[in-house]
Amino acid sequence: MKLKKIDLEEFKKVIYPEYKQIFPIMERKPYSELKRLYEKEITSFIKILDNDQIIGFFIINSFESNLYIHLDYFAILPSHQSKGYGSKAIKLLEEMYKDYDGIFIEIEKVGLGHNENQNQTRQRRARFYENLGFKKMNFDIILYTVRYSCYILPCSNKVLEDEFIVNKISQLYNEILGKSRMKRNCKIIR
Repeated sequence: MKLKKIDLEEFKKVIYPEYKQIFPIMERKPYSELKRLYEKEITSFIKILDNDQIIGFFIINSFESNLYIHLDYFAILPSHQSKGYGSKAIKLLEEMYKDYDGIFIEIEKVGLGHNENQNQTRQRRARFYENLGFKKMNFDIILYTVRYSCYILPCSNKVLEDEFIVNKISQLYNEILGKSRMKRNCKIIR
């Protein structure tokens, strides 16, 4: 199994159709937004390969002066799920970004789903990441109207305080959303 960064053209042809099928419309960014962020060198697309066959993908955000990776989207294609590929892919991503301080994710807050099925899905997702070494942070984020728990997978041996991480993550959101959209649609809850 291996990871390979791809360009915008390959993303549009190969990954974007899968992205649209896997993620509900309310959870995904429009192609124009992904293109804008790619062209600003904030967003990267990574395909997950097994025997040169695409089995999944990552969409990540980062920029040079910030040593945190924001794992925006991660999917193993449905035909390859429940085979251990997800755990292996995260470990490969961690190795790919070993010179960074950490990989940051948001998970929809457990217990705030619309029904028991949603809450169980959120709990499974949280356990998946915790089993891979992600640590739950002491703050949540409200993006637009959804509350997320924040997790970090340390990639270095640095011991960093939550406040430092909050500042770095805020920088990422400023770059992704822009300052005015960030101010209107993003709130950190401590």
